[in-house]
Amino acid sequence: MGISRKKIYEEIADLIMQDIKDGVLNPGDQLPSITRMAEHYQVSSASIREALNTLSVMDVIEVKHGQGSYIKERMPLGFEHEFQIITRKDIENLLDLRKIIEVGCAELACSHADEEDLGRMQDALGKMRTAVMNNELGEQADYEFHMAIAQSTGNQMLVDLLGDVSEKMLETMKETRRIWLYEEKKSIQKIFDEHQAIYRAIAEKDSGKATGAMLRHLEEVAMVLLKQHK
Repeated sequence: MGISRKKIYEEIADLIMQDIKDGVLNPGDQLPSITRMAEHYQVSSASIREALNTLSVMDVIEVKHGQGSYIKERMPLGFEHEFQIITRKDIENLLDLRKIIEVGCAELACSHADEEDLGRMQDALGKMRTAVMNNELGEQADYEFHMAIAQSTGNQMLVDLLGDVSEKMLETMKETRRIWLYEEKKSIQKIFDEHQAIYRAIAEKDSGKATGAMLRHLEEVAMVLLKQHK
């Protein structure tokens, strides 16, 4: 088994994040120019640009066109804990709960969803598509998509139950996206494709395909998150 080595831009991103945690860089601070950072870290300007893009996607810095890059005034959820926002047991419990609720919701949606319900799912997918184009996380649209499926079942108890874990769902979805983007093992496009497959199956009223697509999606989420919480 080979040893995984970080790319140069990932190492630079890690160094900048460590400087933020150590108080060397503070919220609102402007980062040096790309040229100065390249000289400081003795790397290429391209590596600095990639590092800054990674930090921007992770919501750690804000790039203002024509002005430079700035540390966000408010760090993203979990930053101070190296993105380990909830315990492994919390994640296992949450994912088990999501599987039980959401695979069942996908099955019921195939026989209960009407045009209005499908429209809500499409709206959420549209927002996710925009996030893909803008290289953004899109966790709110993700949440809206899953809730739209629950609402389409016509079972308010399922909607309420899913709503009870909504905060943790949002944390988990944001965490998943950061990990996928940062490690380059998954992408926002893949997450979008998984949701689109779920939608198509529900629109076709194919319960077997819908439950399978939902289960595969949640298992992907579980695989990535649990790998980070050993």
